[in-house]
Amino acid sequence: MTFLALRGIDRALAIASQAFTALVPLVLLVAALAPVDQGDVVADALVGRFRLTGDTAAAMRQLFANTGDGATGTLSVLLLVLSGISLTRRMQHMYEQAWRFEPRPGLAHTAHAGAGLAALLLGIALLYLARDVVEPLPYPDVLVVVVSGLAGFLVWTTVPWLLLDRRIEWRRLVPMGVLTAACSCLYGVATTVYMPDLLESYSRRYGLFGVTLALVGWLLAMAVIIVAATVVAAELDRAPEPWARRLRAPWAPGPRVGEADLADPAGPGALMRRG
Repeated sequence: MTFLALRGIDRALAIASQAFTALVPLVLLVAALAPVDQGDVVADALVGRFRLTGDTAAAMRQLFANTGDGATGTLSVLLLVLSGISLTRRMQHMYEQAWRFEPRPGLAHTAHAGAGLAALLLGIALLYLARDVVEPLPYPDVLVVVVSGLAGFLVWTTVPWLLLDRRIEWRRLVPMGVLTAACSCLYGVATTVYMPDLLESYSRRYGLFGVTLALVGWLLAMAVIIVAATVVAAELDRAPEPWARRLRAPWAPGPRVGEADLADPAGPGALMRRG
């Protein structure tokens, strides 16, 4: 399954847009539970992440301002959670297609999507806390990259494992976790170079809408990395070439995902090939 066969750009666009409308509000909801003097954790994290100053930092804080009112309706919380699960269900479908698994009916499938959402939010929270811890230490920029890589590896190995209903060994997803974490770290370093100027330009020209537009573009690039890493890792797991077998031997001994599908014309892999 290639990136084009998976309609990678379309899937990345859908994941990025839904992440902004579902995941960001959920993070804000969690942040609203913090004390009033620490309630702007999302804005502070993004300002620090992109090294923003002046009017651009003020615009970011205005976009994610915490009013200090922790009152949130039960229906609003439920809608946000359902929207978040909808995001992980979309990712679940992408992982299943890439790894050639048939979707499982029933509540267990949805429960794994909910578990994937919880793991994603927990990973974001731990990453923020880890960044906060390494800031006062020597060489904080290097340590932040290392911590981000480790956290990204754990998140992007565990979340797909949950979303695939644990039908694949966790260690087989190690290449996907490593590739996603490495690419996202490199992109993270690049964003510290170009994002401040981009956000300043968009903020000056379009106001808060410009800041929103730049953030959606950032999420889109991250979504492309996630989809592309998924395709590469899934193809590596199925590749019959000797170099691929040697490369994956340390973490994935035994039969490969998809080999049974290639042998069985009625298997889920055959269904994907026909589709």
